[in-house]
Amino acid sequence: MLLVDDHSSTSHTVVTCPLDPRPATTFSFKTLPAALPNGFLVSLLTGTTLAYHLNITPDGAVHWYDGTHWTQLATANTVHVGAWNTFRLEATPQSAQLFVNEINLGTASRASAPTPNITAYQLASNGTVPTGDRIYFDDVTTTPGRTYDTEPLGATPSGCTTPAGKSAAVVSNVRAHSGTASLRLDDRATNTQEVVSCPVVPQRGIDLRLSTYPAEVQNGFLISLRGHFEGQPDPAVVFHLAFVTDGSIRWYDGLAWTTVTTPGAVPVGAWTDLRIRAAVDEESIEVLKDDTVIARAGPVGMRRVTDITGFDLSSNGTATAGDEVFFDDVQVDAAPEVLPPGAVGIGPAVTIQQEDGLLQMPHSSVSTGTEAMVTYAAHVDTAAGTGTRFATSANAGETWSVAAARNPMPDEQSYNLSRLRNGDLMALSYHTYMRAGDRSADVETKVSHDGGQTWGTLRVGAMTTPETMRPIDANSSRPGRSLGGFVLVHNVVEDADGTLYQSACGYYTNDTKYRQLILRSTDGGVNWTTLSTVAYNGTQPGEGFCEAAIARAADGSLLAVMRTGSYLNMYTARSTDNGRTWTTPSILRAGGLAVVGVYPNLIPLLDGRLALYYGRPGQSLMLSPDGSGTTWLPPTPIDYRNSANGSAIPLTPTTLLTFGDRGANWSPNKPPTSTIWSRTITLPTR
Repeated sequence: MLLVDDHSSTSHTVVTCPLDPRPATTFSFKTLPAALPNGFLVSLLTGTTLAYHLNITPDGAVHWYDGTHWTQLATANTVHVGAWNTFRLEATPQSAQLFVNEINLGTASRASAPTPNITAYQLASNGTVPTGDRIYFDDVTTTPGRTYDTEPLGATPSGCTTPAGKSAAVVSNVRAHSGTASLRLDDRATNTQEVVSCPVVPQRGIDLRLSTYPAEVQNGFLISLRGHFEGQPDPAVVFHLAFVTDGSIRWYDGLAWTTVTTPGAVPVGAWTDLRIRAAVDEESIEVLKDDTVIARAGPVGMRRVTDITGFDLSSNGTATAGDEVFFDDVQVDAAPEVLPPGAVGIGPAVTIQQEDGLLQMPHSSVSTGTEAMVTYAAHVDTAAGTGTRFATSANAGETWSVAAARNPMPDEQSYNLSRLRNGDLMALSYHTYMRAGDRSADVETKVSHDGGQTWGTLRVGAMTTPETMRPIDANSSRPGRSLGGFVLVHNVVEDADGTLYQSACGYYTNDTKYRQLILRSTDGGVNWTTLSTVAYNGTQPGEGFCEAAIARAADGSLLAVMRTGSYLNMYTARSTDNGRTWTTPSILRAGGLAVVGVYPNLIPLLDGRLALYYGRPGQSLMLSPDGSGTTWLPPTPIDYRNSANGSAIPLTPTTLLTFGDRGANWSPNKPPTSTIWSRTITLPTR
């Protein structure tokens, strides 16, 4: 929303904003004159020359200016003071029709001789005395889209620029979506990128419409939104999309590109109508093709976007050459207040804790039935980092308390919380510590018999392995102790007879990549033996199989979903003999796409379905409707500005409580403060 607020008796308040140059335009907006002792002005400009000039007087009458005289177009009370009014000015090179509150008030003539293009609009208070004009403006739009037909051929479009060090994109009559001309990117160089950068009125959110024709895509093309991040004065790319050679779309989150559509979404050799739409909260964007959502993406980094000031159209990098792409009918409309909801309801983020220090990566959560609990890191993401926080909620995540006195392991790097069948809670330390001989390591646990109000004494048991281990990291979170070969992740799976299964990942002595194990305990989680290797491949791209989430699927099998590296594919494996043997790992797929992510969480839902909650980029949720984990529905993005790890617990058959952060110290555009949050997720019924 724009406020024209005139406090001066020596100058009037004016804002001038560029328009895509065109000989005719429809200029629309909403306005609320809160106080109007002198009136306000609405103008269309050619350069700095008035093309059309309107005056709304204190009594709500409307006048137009012909360059010499003012003429009344509408009587008093046409524009309502103290209420919202809609304006629409349909301007041609010779005259303009004015509509107020959908009533045609008639024709206004030009204030100057007709010229090729209208290039800007201006909103202003009316004069200098008296002061006190206070007018709100919102939902400014102009139509039709920019067609380039009146632009000089071979030149950068009016009002747009070529950034320093880049090559120019120019207006061309080689092809057009409508009319006779379009904007042509024709990248034939291997040492420069072809870019056109166009401003828009600084605004919250955007609805950018355009038609594109990729004629040749050796490397692809980019569409980027520019603006500002919270606390950063310099403009930057705030949303960044790539359209690549196979017709798929990728999103850049500041660290890596993630594919968000199947191939062919934007085909080569055809015109495609696209919309890039961000709501006024600027938390995410949608990509629409023919007004149907085909992709969603988030901002570049974790910092909040505060405005959008322009867009860039460009070839995708410098090599290889040969990208030729046309753009036409470019139009910027007012942003929606919110993006349309999907089948999964995403509640607002509730702050659990916020501080200037480092808080990040919620790693475990549990519900007692009357209280929700979550643990999260308060240290840098290194093997030697220590310090874990503990928070509770007695009202299903509406409010939270940091419960330092109830924290079972505040000085550990992290720990996993599990609720056992008898109602006890168990906290199990993430790190193990090597014992003599390197075939066993200390495992530390605590148990609560009263819902986490108090915790028993530390239990030190052992995990044993059939081969010697090597420390998972040379640094240690405990002075004087070498780390064990494996770390323990996620909650336990418990059988009816009390047998516990635990995910562990790390190294045997000769391993070149991570190895994923499953451990078993028959004494309540004190001691653990290695049941089997879930997955290992010394030539696996990335880090190797690790961070496995393990859950009992609806068919009784054990399902594992594993990380292989940051921004790399996740894999699944299955055991039908209680973890003794496992299927060969296969890439996790949903909606026709391989799923990338880290720190997967498998959550058996109370109605028999299976959920998967995972991170990087952002946080996303997938559902397996039959609870088997064999097939998955396409992911629903839950939060784009999360750093990586998260956790989730079921509250009812159709609600989840999820956890994430705003804080990882390595994240691009890290916010000035670190935050741990929760969200209530509402699922469609089965």
